[in-house]
Amino acid sequence: MSDHLHGNTPLLLSRTPAWKNFFSHPRIIIFIFQAIILLTLLLGAMKVWKNVQTFPRTDDAQIIANTVGVAAQVGGTIVKLYVVDNQKVKRGDLIMTLDARPYEAEAARAKAKLELVSSEVKGLEEQVKAAKATLREREAKAAYTVMHYERLKPLLEGNFASADQVQQAQSEAESSTALVHESEALVERAIHNLAEVHGKNTRIEEAEAELWNAELHVSYCNIYASCDGYITNLKIAPGSYAACGAQLFTIVDSSIWYVLANFREIDIHHIKEGQSARVYLMARNRTPIAGIVQGISRGVFPYIGASRATAGEGGVLAVVPPTFDFIQLATRFPVRIVLQGEERSDFRLGGKASVIIDTRTTPFGGELKLLQEPDFIPFLPPLRTPELKAP
Repeated sequence: MSDHLHGNTPLLLSRTPAWKNFFSHPRIIIFIFQAIILLTLLLGAMKVWKNVQTFPRTDDAQIIANTVGVAAQVGGTIVKLYVVDNQKVKRGDLIMTLDARPYEAEAARAKAKLELVSSEVKGLEEQVKAAKATLREREAKAAYTVMHYERLKPLLEGNFASADQVQQAQSEAESSTALVHESEALVERAIHNLAEVHGKNTRIEEAEAELWNAELHVSYCNIYASCDGYITNLKIAPGSYAACGAQLFTIVDSSIWYVLANFREIDIHHIKEGQSARVYLMARNRTPIAGIVQGISRGVFPYIGASRATAGEGGVLAVVPPTFDFIQLATRFPVRIVLQGEERSDFRLGGKASVIIDTRTTPFGGELKLLQEPDFIPFLPPLRTPELKAP
């Protein structure tokens, strides 16, 4: 019995399927698991690559905004400041006042000059009138003397008039005619001295322009905010001298906020103007902010090239930075993204951000145009605003 059983054992083992023996081998099992893991990694890598192509992203981004450098258009001592650093201002708010007394004196002088010129012009107008009256009188006298001479000249042949009478009439006619020509020249000279062109007196216009310029300088002593924004880098105090054209501080324009994201040149071929983007600020990295791609920069300064140390890039050796053999580094180009929605407290110029762009979205340029152009009316400070109050 036992022999019989022992004899059947090899027979039962030989009937086991071959594939079971194949998969029961430890190395084969390890190989299968490795293949599954490799395939999973490959599929995951392909999915990540496709996701990166569809949603290009970068951590090299920062918040930007338009800035307005506040500078005085005339030089003068600051007599009063109406704002403090980091204060929010509105367009048209009075920021500071300069000492206007020197410019008020110039305005008073220009006003007096205008009155003097107006008086002189009235005198010149009277001279023109007098010259024209003299011309009319002499023209009448010349007409009479010429007519009298023409009447006497035929009478000389019939001895009805003497030669002396005819000669005297001729002399009077020629003399009166010469006086008419003299009066015409005097009228022309008086009109020239009056200096009227197309019905306007140039002397008065010049004096009015000087007065306008002087009053404009007086108005420049009041400096206003040209946009809605925040006072930044205010480091002056009353008593400081504001030089003409020298920037004193900056206003960060709060009407439009952008994000400038630097993308590699191999990642920007799918990015189009008007596509939507998600922006994560470092100050609030868990809350995305919607944005719209405004455009891609057309160029950056090449790193390899002539030095800019001198004008014309001449006379200096070319800068040749170190490079890696067989490796070509991709250049990063800025992509400007307009932030949508209301302004937030963590919007600060220069703040860091991360950006993800959805290249599947359809560009919507109409909304982008509205975001970029909130105000078409340029700001002009008022000439005279005595009723204006400081913020």
